[in-house]
Amino acid sequence: MKYLFLMRHAKSSWDDPSLDDHDRPLNPRGFRQAPLMADRLNAWLLQPQTIVTSSAQRAKDTAVLVAQTLNDKPPILVDTALYTEHSGAITAVAKQLDDRHQTAMIIGHNPALNLYLQQVGMYKENLPTSGIAVVTFETTSWQAINEVDAQLIYLDWPKRQVS
Repeated sequence: MKYLFLMRHAKSSWDDPSLDDHDRPLNPRGFRQAPLMADRLNAWLLQPQTIVTSSAQRAKDTAVLVAQTLNDKPPILVDTALYTEHSGAITAVAKQLDDRHQTAMIIGHNPALNLYLQQVGMYKENLPTSGIAVVTFETTSWQAINEVDAQLIYLDWPKRQVS
């Protein structure tokens, strides 16, 4: 079984209009919410063994905050292919993961995450910033994963109301 944790980068800042989109940092809310969401994952027995993040500054900042907060402190890899609107990049990056890892996290952007998650059964229209979804695949190889066999088992976001 493989577990893919998918996270949308935390809330970014639009304070400096001269910055290229790729270079935008997190805003104060983003710096609060990314560790909050990682802390929620600390209740899980299975945590990401590695994090692969988009090369955008806001995604890299999110990855660092998440890795520092998770109990297991996973290493971070940066992949420019995740700075995209295309959901296929998520599958392509996941298929390159090391099979020694049962669990991995990808930190990316919308609309790619929304499109991917809707293919695997997400009922929400939009995965909010800092939102996390976990998808499972009944396989021992990341190269064998596909959206058809994926099962969405967890969906959470910072403002979700717990009843």
